[in-house]
Amino acid sequence: MRNSVQLDQHHKVSSLQIAEVDQIQEQEGDLLRLQMMEQETTDPLAARLLQDIISQMEADLKEQVERLVAEQRYEHH
Repeated sequence: MRNSVQLDQHHKVSSLQIAEVDQIQEQEGDLLRLQMMEQETTDPLAARLLQDIISQMEADLKEQVERLVAEQRYEHH
């Protein structure tokens, strides 16, 4: 019985990680779209706003990926 509980908990973690990876991939797509918009815009104010948004999104994504990698390393030890 104890092993089945452990397996169920591990399965939940794996499902959560898969959901996080999906979310990260979706955010990467959003980031690429914003980068394209930044390159295409001719309005300096809009370009600066997009740069700020892109910088924040890149920082958030980097943090999410680092946290996910750290969680995976912890689970494998």
